[in-house]
Amino acid sequence: MYYVYDVDMTLVESDCAMTPEMADAFRKAMAGKSYFFCSGSALPKMKEQIPADIIENAAGLLPVMGGELWQGDKLAYRRKFVWPEGLREDLEEILANSTYPERTGDHIQDRKTMICFSTVGKAADMPARKRYEAWESEHNERVGFAETLAAKYPALHFSIGGKTSVDISEHGNDKSQALSALREYYGPEPVTFFGDRMYQGGNDYPLAEALKAEDNGNVVVAVQNPEDTLQRLLDMAMAQAS
Repeated sequence: MYYVYDVDMTLVESDCAMTPEMADAFRKAMAGKSYFFCSGSALPKMKEQIPADIIENAAGLLPVMGGELWQGDKLAYRRKFVWPEGLREDLEEILANSTYPERTGDHIQDRKTMICFSTVGKAADMPARKRYEAWESEHNERVGFAETLAAKYPALHFSIGGKTSVDISEHGNDKSQALSALREYYGPEPVTFFGDRMYQGGNDYPLAEALKAEDNGNVVVAVQNPEDTLQRLLDMAMAQAS
């Protein structure tokens, strides 16, 4: 069995580091197992969020929604995102016209294999993120402009990522590409996938659906938040110890 974990809001609060309690539970639950991390974030951010020993013991790292596969320090592959004409200008217009008043910087991140867009900005600290989350829960800004952009750019996939951003990739270059990487580089073992955004439009949904379609004994575990994941890891560790 391979274990694949989303990062933000599955193992950690969005853009935060793994807590010592989570790290301890993860080490115990995953002892002797083959595990992977698949995140919308780029590799440097992933390494900031997850303790070094847990990263080093991973069978593989799948940052930027599986657009890259890292095996230790070796890059096995990287897919490239090609900007369609007009997309950057449309994102800048959305940013200018957003009714959310706060701007923190780093609004359009080109992660080479995908784009991450945020009106509040990826430079937001936790208080700024919380203010945006509270506002967004009432206004649903991201769903609105993601649907508008998806209609204009049918070759692209727009998914809600984390609590403040929208992930933009080419169709097929969403998280489902992580499964292709696992099969090509690691083989046919069943996969258990933990993620918080398994619903349609969430950035974990494509991988969840690809796993279900395989009919290979795969397991999809939809969690609500890191506290939910922590309890599941504690239960796994306890079951192994008994």
